[in-house]
Amino acid sequence: MDACSCEKCISACRRDPGRLVPADLKKIAAFLKLDGRDLIQRHLVLIPAKDSHVRFLAPAKIKAARFLAAPGSVVPDYYAAEKGRCVFLSPEGACLIHEVKPFECAAYMGCKHTFLGRPYKEKDVETFFISRWRKAQGIISEK
Repeated sequence: MDACSCEKCISACRRDPGRLVPADLKKIAAFLKLDGRDLIQRHLVLIPAKDSHVRFLAPAKIKAARFLAAPGSVVPDYYAAEKGRCVFLSPEGACLIHEVKPFECAAYMGCKHTFLGRPYKEKDVETFFISRWRKAQGIISEK
């Protein structure tokens, strides 16, 4: 995946961080020298999928120097509509985990409004993440 770092693509980091796939958990934790549980408790939130019992992990959002939802928690209903900076985005606008950034961050190109090189369609993207997390719910509950 060729990710873009133009202003339109980075704007997603400033308002709505990308979701992880299960494999991201291990590589981000290793990069930050944390175990999976600590990574979740310090940096990630659980996002329920629409019309499904599946939950995704995503970087927590920060707004006005506060978490919109506490890391390690299931986000409230209003969370998706709220804009907030990714917990891994420095105040200067640099991704602190760029080398191992979450899957959606690498797959999304805001300037072209694409996901994995195809036009971004929210329902298709949601289905993609549900399929990745459906079998991995134990990863979340074990942490």
